[in-house]
Amino acid sequence: MNAPAEILASIGGADNVENLTHCATRLRFQLHDNSGIDEKQVESIPGVMGAVSQSGNRYQVVIGGAVESVYNDIMALPEMKEGGSATGTQKSGSNADVKSAAKEKGPRGRFTWLDSFFDFLGDSFRPILGSLLGASLIITFMALMGTLGVIGNWADPRTELSPTWQFINLCWRCVFYFLPLMVAYNASKKLGADPWIGFAVMAVVMLPGFTSLGQYATHLTFAGSEINVVRLFGGHLPLTIFDYGSQVFPPLLMAAVLGPLYKLLKKIISPNVQLIFVPFLSMLIMIPLTAFLIGPLGVYAGAGLANGLKAVNDFSPFIFAILIPMLYPFMVPLGLHWPLNAIMLLNIQTLGFDFIQGPMGAWNFACFGATAGVLFLSVRDRDVTMRQTATGALAAGLLGGISEPSLYGIHLRFKRIYPRILVGCFLGGLVQGIGGGLTTNAFVFTSLLTIPAFSNIPLYAISIAVAFFSSMLLVVFFDYRTADERAEAAKVRATEDADQAAEEARKASAEAHKAELRADDAEARADQAEQRAATTTVAAERAAQVATAVAPARTALAPNAVTQIASPVAGYVVPLDKVPDPVFAKGTVGLGVGIDPTGDTITSPGDGKIIVAQDTGHAFGIKLDNGIELLIHVGIDTVNLGGTGFDVHAARGDRVTTGDVLVRFDRTVIESAGYSMITPVLVTNPRKFASVTQAPATLSSALVAPGDTIITVTAKPPKDGAAVVPGTPPAPAHRSAAQAVAAGDSKAGASASTEAPGSSVGGSQLGGSPAPGSTVPGVAAHGDAQASPQGTGTADGAAAASPTADGARRAATGGAADSAGSAAVSGAAPGSALVAGAVTEIGSPVAGRVVALADVPDPVFSKGIVGLGVGIDPTGDTITSPGDGKIIVAQDTGHAFGIKLDNGIELLIHVGIDTVNLGGTGFDVHVARGDRVTTGDVLVRFDRTVIESAGYSMITPVLVTNPRKFASVTQAPATLSSALVAPGDTIITVTAKQ
Repeated sequence: MNAPAEILASIGGADNVENLTHCATRLRFQLHDNSGIDEKQVESIPGVMGAVSQSGNRYQVVIGGAVESVYNDIMALPEMKEGGSATGTQKSGSNADVKSAAKEKGPRGRFTWLDSFFDFLGDSFRPILGSLLGASLIITFMALMGTLGVIGNWADPRTELSPTWQFINLCWRCVFYFLPLMVAYNASKKLGADPWIGFAVMAVVMLPGFTSLGQYATHLTFAGSEINVVRLFGGHLPLTIFDYGSQVFPPLLMAAVLGPLYKLLKKIISPNVQLIFVPFLSMLIMIPLTAFLIGPLGVYAGAGLANGLKAVNDFSPFIFAILIPMLYPFMVPLGLHWPLNAIMLLNIQTLGFDFIQGPMGAWNFACFGATAGVLFLSVRDRDVTMRQTATGALAAGLLGGISEPSLYGIHLRFKRIYPRILVGCFLGGLVQGIGGGLTTNAFVFTSLLTIPAFSNIPLYAISIAVAFFSSMLLVVFFDYRTADERAEAAKVRATEDADQAAEEARKASAEAHKAELRADDAEARADQAEQRAATTTVAAERAAQVATAVAPARTALAPNAVTQIASPVAGYVVPLDKVPDPVFAKGTVGLGVGIDPTGDTITSPGDGKIIVAQDTGHAFGIKLDNGIELLIHVGIDTVNLGGTGFDVHAARGDRVTTGDVLVRFDRTVIESAGYSMITPVLVTNPRKFASVTQAPATLSSALVAPGDTIITVTAKPPKDGAAVVPGTPPAPAHRSAAQAVAAGDSKAGASASTEAPGSSVGGSQLGGSPAPGSTVPGVAAHGDAQASPQGTGTADGAAAASPTADGARRAATGGAADSAGSAAVSGAAPGSALVAGAVTEIGSPVAGRVVALADVPDPVFSKGIVGLGVGIDPTGDTITSPGDGKIIVAQDTGHAFGIKLDNGIELLIHVGIDTVNLGGTGFDVHVARGDRVTTGDVLVRFDRTVIESAGYSMITPVLVTNPRKFASVTQAPATLSSALVAPGDTIITVTAKQ
């Protein structure tokens, strides 16, 4: 038996499989029952790297990079092709398809007809929730104006309003009048029919011409109500004329007939002519059926109901006060409550009062109380979407007396709410019944603003308060969601709390680590100064300068000095003339470059003093100790934000050193306001220098890390007779170590000038030490041996001198094997990482904080089942390739990439945890399987807000998936957990076998 067949057998066979999908590394089974699976048996199958059992009968089998081929092999098995389980295992799908299929099975158990009914109602009204809420707020405004006496009783059609107020009144009436058309469209679409056909059928009975047929009508009495009937086709067919505006029951009933009819026609009509004849026959059948039968059914049902209610009230007002609130929750969704409005007006006209609106108020406030309970829980659970819905619905209810936003937006979507509402309806009606009932002499919407309109104000206020708070408390204490939905909400809340706590811990740890590093650095420099002092006074003075991290005064102005300015932020280089502001682009302010940031932190590129620091945080001027004056302007026109989105860390007059944080910014806030993030970095005193240019090694659109060189400043030549600073050669004579090594001169490569970003040729320094994350030119990015920052050679003329203890030992011995290993891991030769003894460093694909592999919140990753490496909690939004190679895995969803590097290392970069479930939402993919990539190439850009709002962790595992080929794969020793890294900074060290 092969591996795919063994996997299928081990999880219970095809009959136990409900659905099968896969992500970048795992097979994802939805099973009927996962309780009897032997996990050890599954993991013993060749090719299986691990197995994870999950709640909800879900089961994951970890395969690795070969998951797609294993998936295809399983789907090709005869038992899977034959259908598997009765639910259709042979049809695999996306995660969205699986969820949709699960939802269609319904949460209401054996009452499938009830499930279908509620889903039908909910999907018919949910898309128009926005328009209902908008109209309800206009109603609330009209009610407030009526209560304050600005206008008359606007809800009574008999009230004459001025043209201005009539127009305002039309702004909400339009939504409710054309509600049948909206419902017809959504209901038809829900049942699989062409929604525009449903719309057209319902539009016929709403035409003014249809209503005008009433002039030919005769008056008949049906169930105690008068109706208008026109006899057509020789008087044989009676057509009931009725105003269908605001009715929802007729379009629902119409769609219920249209859906099956439409599907039947598509089955019996040839596909070649379906486009013509299916719509034609659907309309030919449904328009007369709706006008003659379906529409009148709604009218007759309403008329019969009205007379029945009057009879009940005449018999017993006590029973009526309880019955009305208990019936309304079922009448409103069907639109059967609209005819009662006419009965209310008729009662006021004939009796001088109405007896229906009081009990109706008990229903309304029970409905609003349930909404208030949902609002309370949504605030507690930080459910933003539900909180917004409940807030608008509650405001429309309490101030406007409108229950539809609550009903269609919340209550019909959650079956557990209705029993809570019915309790409130019963108790509110019971209070009114005991009090003898209520009447009103005006037609009003039952809201807080219309309490004074009722005959017994204290009785009405008590009854609606009882209805409101009983429903609210029942929802708060017993919830409105199922156990699974509550567990999911609790999980989201716990994840957010944990993320917040972890973020605070990471910040504290980073600050402590930074302070520790500074203390260690100061101590080391002090020791160095003491040792040099014992040798010579001159050496002691120079060591003291290094120890205090203060550069020689105005060294950048020394004749012929070449000074490099480092980037203050991670991002892409933009030529100055491409900066989208002519003041910057033309060099009016100064000369330099722009940076399109991928990080969110601006740091000082050197030692100096803050001479400009805007309170808004958008701009900083720094006078560097070496004589260069810099302007860093975060974004374009961001001064208009007034400081929003900026967290300022420095003020005017402050002393700063290389790497000190000046400001942190929120890219989302800035870009959502429409401003460009391109950040000009400018030398504002260029006339003091011979030239200020973009660094030759920094190509436009290149990705740089904080500390990488972006600007080169060349001092003016010496005046006649002026002395030249010793050790400062002319710029053209300079040859980098990389150039020397390329020419085959290893000794020259060792002794060539190795300018760290922030240093000047000839020894003048921009900062006290190389910027964090910078690399020394001429040193292999992935090698062990590194060139000395002082440019000194080794005793035996080794190719490079290492600033690390281990590197110094190797260089001092002059070992040929180590030199060969270091050259091999530079990435130039295929398979170089596999050379005996080679040590290869893997750079980070994204800016962020390092997370130890054991702390990654997914056992498949944290246990090293997929591979070894680290996690990154991104601060940037772009994943780049950490080396040259070929894409061997590239999911369409954009959440995972496998790269086979040229040096023999195979990598997996998995963006976030379980983000496959998003189906690609929030991901902008830039590469495909089979593509060649080089270091820094963009693989994908992602929207962190989309991912985290869906409840998924952003921690991104970066793993070596072929660790068995190497002696060790470890987190880079210099990269502490919670440390902040830029793209390209070393995060993993891979050591080859000897």
